[in-house]
Amino acid sequence: MGVRVPPLAPRENGFKVELMKVNSEELGPTKKRLQIEIPPPQVKEVVESLYRDLKKRAKIKGFRPGKIPRDILERYYGDYVKEKAISYLINETYPKAISQESIEPIAPPLIDAGDVAPERPFSYSAVVEVRPRIEVRGYKGLRLRGRREEVTPEEVEEELERIRGLYAHLRQVQGRNRVKYGDVVLLDFQGFIDKRPIREGKEENYLLEVGSGTMVPGFEEGLIGKRVGAKEEIKVNIPSDHHRKDLAGKEVTFRIEVKEIRERVLPPLDDEFAKDVGDYKSLEELRQKIKADLQEAKQRQLKEELRQEVVEQLLQNNPIEAPSYQVQQRVQELLQEAKVRAASQHRELSPEEERGMREEYRKIAQREVKTSLLLEEIAVREGIEVKEEEVQERLKELARSYNKPLENLKQDSSLLVLLQRSLRREKVLELLISWAEVDYED
Repeated sequence: MGVRVPPLAPRENGFKVELMKVNSEELGPTKKRLQIEIPPPQVKEVVESLYRDLKKRAKIKGFRPGKIPRDILERYYGDYVKEKAISYLINETYPKAISQESIEPIAPPLIDAGDVAPERPFSYSAVVEVRPRIEVRGYKGLRLRGRREEVTPEEVEEELERIRGLYAHLRQVQGRNRVKYGDVVLLDFQGFIDKRPIREGKEENYLLEVGSGTMVPGFEEGLIGKRVGAKEEIKVNIPSDHHRKDLAGKEVTFRIEVKEIRERVLPPLDDEFAKDVGDYKSLEELRQKIKADLQEAKQRQLKEELRQEVVEQLLQNNPIEAPSYQVQQRVQELLQEAKVRAASQHRELSPEEERGMREEYRKIAQREVKTSLLLEEIAVREGIEVKEEEVQERLKELARSYNKPLENLKQDSSLLVLLQRSLRREKVLELLISWAEVDYED
């Protein structure tokens, strides 16, 4: 069975393997197989050196250090020496083999090794994943369909109302004692299954907006019409995929008491409100800022649509194979992100969900890897580079956006590499759009 091994390990001995035979075979656009053979004299030298070193260090009851006979060492440590010899021979010869064959791997090799014996040649094969040879075609003068879109007054007012809602305050409802949709209620509740209290199912003076979707399905709907001060019950069926396994698929009875009904009071839309929101002198100035921000967001979206159309045409014009190792890595990254999102919602992905996601993410990863290879090749062809000051400027933007110290971000080497690639990709796409003919919809 083949196993992936690191391409190079630290040398533990003073000798080197210089002579070997290497045969290279194409397995496809992204894979090569190397067949490597090391002659008996060098195999013997490695094995003998390991036994010499072992003789100095080994401790076996009944023998003085350094005086243990070879046959005894072989009996106790034969398998260990074989394992170390194979590891050393591979790690010593593999880098030389790929250099000799002018191969640049993009992943650890898949090694299939035979047994080792001093009197025989040692052979192993290494399946190496490489970047496909790419001749990018049809990336100049693309025909693209673009959209122009202006912010409407309705969109401005909608955003203004959203901001207004952030500045609302609560006040107790007077003259009404029954809950309706949209109310904010102060309540006590305790959940029961078969008349037994649920662990962590009790709250007092809990503030809940009815209709917010905060609670399990059915709970908030059950509050509608309930009366302030009355001790009542709400029965709900917990979904079978609920993150609490002890509750999933069961009927829960909540004993509740609404203690108070409150309503949100919105501030008046006037110049004073604008001043509360930020450094604005009037409501009209706030509206203009909202309009400008929305227009900027629209422009980013429209530009992204053009970029995606460029990518789509590149992929159609250049059918290439994505290296499987890179695809697998990306699938794992996407799956890990999905698991983190699920954990933030206090749930785990089911085996069925994970299988479905793997299939979906494989398609996404295939597209992403192919796109990356094509854009990198175009960047090389067109001499597109990213300047250090451009990376630093993007770092400053990230520091501001996430409220993190700039110096901390500068220490993250993987982030710097990611930013450089991202900026280079953006530059390539901008160049291709500038070369394209864009037909804008009326």
